[in-house]
Amino acid sequence: MKTAIGKKMTFMFLHCPACARTFQFNPVAWTAQACEAVVPKAAKVAKQSGKQLEKWLASEKVALPQAYLEHLRSGKPRPGVAIVSDEDHFTLYSLDALCQDVEVDGTRYLAVRQLAGFAQTLAQAAGTDSKQAAPFSLAELAACLSIGEENTRILFIDSRDNDALWIYHPDGGDVEKTRLTVSALTEPGAS
Repeated sequence: MKTAIGKKMTFMFLHCPACARTFQFNPVAWTAQACEAVVPKAAKVAKQSGKQLEKWLASEKVALPQAYLEHLRSGKPRPGVAIVSDEDHFTLYSLDALCQDVEVDGTRYLAVRQLAGFAQTLAQAAGTDSKQAAPFSLAELAACLSIGEENTRILFIDSRDNDALWIYHPDGGDVEKTRLTVSALTEPGAS
């Protein structure tokens, strides 16, 4: 909060773990507005086969990196990944979870495409020249694919190279590069 006030940020997102709601908060004017961004729930038992889910993703123009798609098909998904050693692990989405609907600011998105919702909210709140997601433009952020989450943070694949992994922080609209890549994540024995 102090950092946001110091940077004179006009908005940030606050998540209430008790009610699972996210609020848009202006630390300068000290006002809040419910924006109804909801993180995806744990994957339910798949009602569709893997092939059907892949066809659904293709029809939605979602192109997962081939190595990652093969990893999901392998039946040996990694339940979580440590990004920072002393923090909680990120839960990686299954193929079914990637296809679940999530709501961001009143609009439904596939979990894999939820960053498009956050980019749209950033554009509406701060204008199209927002520097919140730097070094990504809002269009580049919207094209990134979400593959996991930890609390409210979202693990995503960089749309510019389809290999680098980044973290999106909904509470401030910031991004953080990780030490991992999709290639390293899908290698046998990776931790």
